Amino acid sequence: MKRFPSMLVVLGLSAIVAGCAAPPPRAAYYDRDGYRASARVCGPCGYIEDIERVSAAERGTSGAGAVIGAIVGGVLGNTVGHGRGRRAATVGGAVAGGFAGNAIERNSNERDANAWRFYIDLDDGRSAVVTQYDNPGLRRGDRVAIRGERVVLLR
Repeated sequence: MKRFPSMLVVLGLSAIVAGCAAPPPRAAYYDRDGYRASARVCGPCGYIEDIERVSAAERGTSGAGAVIGAIVGGVLGNTVGHGRGRRAATVGGAVAGGFAGNAIERNSNERDANAWRFYIDLDDGRSAVVTQYDNPGLRRGDRVAIRGERVVLLR
């Protein structure tokens, strides 16, 4: 009778140890047709039909140049004259400084850059044109997706 409890202990410990063993590795399975079908359902995807290099000029202002120019012009105008003449010089200096500051900011922000225009035949029969500042090595015939406002290569 002494063997029965010790045998239960051995069987219990064996069950616990067996539960800790890792399951056997699963066989790798690759479904090519499923992968191709999911690639066809890819958002706006297609093939590059043509690539064109274009010139893109930006001339924008934030308004900060006008504000800073108006402040500087107003301070300088305030140093001229007395009484009503001083007020007129302050207002005139602020207006002239605002125009000058805006022009300076616009000229410093002017950017003549080359951009790339991609003509894409989409999978659903439509076509798309995307222009972006860089070309990450894309060529005619590459399979691409449109993500946001950019063209990305699908691998």
